[in-house]
Amino acid sequence: ETLGVNVKSGWQADSFGHTAGLPDVLAAGGVENFAFTRPNREDFILKTPAFWWHGRSGAKILGYRAPIGWYGCERDEVKRRFDELVPYAKTSKLRNIGMFVGLGNHGGGPSRQIVADVHAWAAAHPDFEVRFSGLNGFFNALRREVAAPDGPKLDNIHGELQYCQRGCYSSVMRFKHPYRRAEHELLRGERTTALLANAGLAPATDLSKAWESVLFNSFHDILPGSSIERAFDEQIDEVGGARHAVRHDTFLALNHLVGRVRIALPAVGHDRPKAVPFLVWNPHLRPVQTFVEIEACLDHRPVWQYKDRAEKLPLEVRVGGKRAAFQIIETEHECFPELAWRKRVVVPITLPAAGWNLATVGWVEGSKSPALPRTATGRGNSIRNDFYQVTAKPGAGGIQVRHRGRSLFGARGLQLDTLADNWGSWGSMNESAPGVRLIEKIGRWKITRVAVTESGPLRAALVVRLTTNRAHVDLTFQLTAGVEEVAIDARVFTDLEAARIKLILPGARAVECEVPAERVKRTLEGEAPMLRWVRARDGRNGFSVVSDVLANYDLEGGDLRVTLARANRYSCAENLDQKTTWWRPTTDRGELREKLTLLPLSAPVVEAAELLSQPPLIAMGWENRTGDLPISGSLATLTSPDVQLLALKSGPGGRGLELRVKSYATSPRRPVLKLGQKTLRLPAVLPGEVATFRIAGASARKVMLGR
Repeated sequence: ETLGVNVKSGWQADSFGHTAGLPDVLAAGGVENFAFTRPNREDFILKTPAFWWHGRSGAKILGYRAPIGWYGCERDEVKRRFDELVPYAKTSKLRNIGMFVGLGNHGGGPSRQIVADVHAWAAAHPDFEVRFSGLNGFFNALRREVAAPDGPKLDNIHGELQYCQRGCYSSVMRFKHPYRRAEHELLRGERTTALLANAGLAPATDLSKAWESVLFNSFHDILPGSSIERAFDEQIDEVGGARHAVRHDTFLALNHLVGRVRIALPAVGHDRPKAVPFLVWNPHLRPVQTFVEIEACLDHRPVWQYKDRAEKLPLEVRVGGKRAAFQIIETEHECFPELAWRKRVVVPITLPAAGWNLATVGWVEGSKSPALPRTATGRGNSIRNDFYQVTAKPGAGGIQVRHRGRSLFGARGLQLDTLADNWGSWGSMNESAPGVRLIEKIGRWKITRVAVTESGPLRAALVVRLTTNRAHVDLTFQLTAGVEEVAIDARVFTDLEAARIKLILPGARAVECEVPAERVKRTLEGEAPMLRWVRARDGRNGFSVVSDVLANYDLEGGDLRVTLARANRYSCAENLDQKTTWWRPTTDRGELREKLTLLPLSAPVVEAAELLSQPPLIAMGWENRTGDLPISGSLATLTSPDVQLLALKSGPGGRGLELRVKSYATSPRRPVLKLGQKTLRLPAVLPGEVATFRIAGASARKVMLGR
């Protein structure tokens, strides 16, 4: 963007591992070469420092990790490093060998002394040709050598380059959580504003500054949680500001849409308030059937005739103009409960792809709502629907979950553990077994409080408090009528130190999980990263877990263990000393909030993750009988099996649209995009490919990512 140069070589000096999807992402941007230094040579064995790194799409990236040294060097280190390289070079099958020098913490420029030392060593060793070079020059020479008829054969690597610095998967969650939520907000807002602008329903919106904030904070000592406390104070402010800016622009765009929708509210008696309209927007390019919560003031002032009997105030909820089933739930305040004024409801709704539907909530005497054929109920210490039952008993150590009549987690149930974790911000620096597998349990959790807070008929909720020394966790379980999932809202309160809290889900020997631009299968025990979902299985049985922000799990003794909180020190190496530096601040003391969804093993986890992290948006409307749009409509639909939408935004200069997808199919796919009345059959997407399309009018062409 700045220099007008097409980048061919990538450099990740100190990133803590590399996703299996990175070759496909690099190839999508025209990057052909990739140099890195982590994982270290001892932690991830390579037969040769140069290798071919393959992606699912057929991408073939020339990778390189230096055989000697790290990504920089000390002031007096160059000659010693050359000397170490000599015996390696004499036995290596490669003639071109890269060595990184520079005084910067991540491979910055060399000093005059370093340059002089390089020249001096070269003069003393004429049998070696020493060249100063950047990555492009080095990789060009390496490619020529490999392509020669007698050139060396390089190893082929498929999959992820993992693991190292595993503590970073969950360090400083008080930053990781808002970062992930800002990502979700940007993706949802970008898609929403781009589609509305493209349809001429709202002005164009520039979200580039918000993206710059989020991308800056992906720097490897910010997002991994290895910076100082003051830095995180500032960066939390920055991503929060980005999230607020996106939300502001998104709702401005939705208000433009609301102003175009014809909203005619049912007539009411003299001096009676009309129903309150809400536009519910689906940010996904597929239809969605879900339940939403809506809260409204039913009048400008309290309805005094229902004072001291507010629960008797009759409501009518309509969706798409028709009476809908609904359930009254608690409002988000506890002010003046004797007054009939605000009401909150949960209601089922069907939303068109990238579209909207209208819901209204009003005070209507004598109105009768239809009943749903399925229900959810709660009583005593238990809730249930057609698929799941969740039961918690005070004094017990685990929460019992039954799925279709079978105990999902056995006699132990869903549990919590506190594990000793004295490994500092980065975890174990050398991948030592005690740092990779955390098995020392400290403290015992038990259920201390249980309450059914919603008892149906559409949704039942059970709040369970689990308590241990210096920490407690409130888990709110929700079961919805006709929905085969358990929604879990976690509030984690901790004053722990050198420890982590894990959610224990028995019955997992292997997992498949989402990582950036890919899905991977793993069986190894030990801490591992993930994105929004994980499938866990033990033989033919298993379950799936989706989360909005959690990113760290491990397998241990047949259990899936998901980290909810990690209490260590800011920017601290191994062996945290709690006695002599007790006054230093501990990370993540206080409250953390996390959402999870428990689903069957074969459930559509991608769709569930999208809906959890980017739920429908709700904008209050107003009566507008002159609007030119219907109360329900769609702007776009993307149809293609096993092709996942990654992004949709306005095209360069605000012209047209840019759409990005990743294919998980086993054969080429041609996605079909419907924009209003136009239907476009996009160019073919190869299996595993990350493909970007520019869409203008009735045409679509494939372009290079970022070009």
